[in-house]
Amino acid sequence: MAENCLELLNNGAWREEIALRLLDYTHRLLERRHGWSPSVMLPGGIDPQNIVFEVFERVAAGTKKFNQRYGCEVQLKGMVRSVVYNLFKSKDATLQTIALTEDDEKNPEVEKALSVGGSESEFERVEHTDRFFQVLEEHPKVKKDSDLGLVIMAYVDGAAGSKEVAQMTGIPVKRIYEYNRNLTSILAEVEAKMKKEKI
Repeated sequence: MAENCLELLNNGAWREEIALRLLDYTHRLLERRHGWSPSVMLPGGIDPQNIVFEVFERVAAGTKKFNQRYGCEVQLKGMVRSVVYNLFKSKDATLQTIALTEDDEKNPEVEKALSVGGSESEFERVEHTDRFFQVLEEHPKVKKDSDLGLVIMAYVDGAAGSKEVAQMTGIPVKRIYEYNRNLTSILAEVEAKMKKEKI
């Protein structure tokens, strides 16, 4: 049974526990990937607690949606990785200026790969995209491998290439290359299924 992440976050005890785990995860991520230590100021003068608060604020504001196929903690950690990645990517890094890709925005490269756009109306385009991701999530290979799902989510969240996906997901870049090869055939299968549905 899938976790209801919003219900869990409304539970004060669970929220406190996950906040501490996310803070610990943020510290380890910053140390491992960016050589950070508590004596070093982060870009924009923020601290790791601000990163965790930012994730919770975005969830509360509804700008980050949960996918019931994945555990809440996995997705919250993915949001932390996304904030940290964009924090260091931004030249004028403050939490206010970080351009995080929201769930309702589409990555142009992903759209091109998914054949989204063209002369369709906005409604048809959104409907096609939503259906595409529904079919993609139901694909046996995606269902079987949660890491593959995280790779897809990273691309949807705006990752421009394998290295960015590796940074956002924590999955080794060599493994991302393997997933990319699988994704090429999976996307082709999903697109073929979509075309059959239109007939």
